[in-house]
Amino acid sequence: MTKNKKGLNPAQVQAPQSAQHDRSIATSHQPAKAAAKKERAFMLILSSSGGVTENDILRHCHLSSGRNYPTLLERTLSIRLHRDDILNPDGIDTHYRYRITNRADAERVADLIDNMRQRRKAPPLSAQELAALLACYPEQTATTA
Repeated sequence: MTKNKKGLNPAQVQAPQSAQHDRSIATSHQPAKAAAKKERAFMLILSSSGGVTENDILRHCHLSSGRNYPTLLERTLSIRLHRDDILNPDGIDTHYRYRITNRADAERVADLIDNMRQRRKAPPLSAQELAALLACYPEQTATTA
């Protein structure tokens, strides 16, 4: 390490410290990663029994687009979300409000979220959280044709 007129540069000062870093501490415990965009959007859809719009997904999940998450959820789980066609405030066009229609579909969404949480080493939804989320959805009734 050489000294110039202004002293040591930051790289020269930091180099000895990083060489002595104990890497066993960093690998012994790795915290869970932050929730992915899909997981946040799916959790919002599950927790909003009255339904969510694309704008709700944008605002609450801090995403740049909320359009594809309901469709992705349908394709991934082979379920069908209910779509309410709602008039825009300006009266010019409409948008959709997506909602899960029954408890069986809600359970499948919760299982998918738990799988995503497991992959990022986060704890699964607790029994209390799951019960509270699923309580908002009706049991699927049998229909006769």
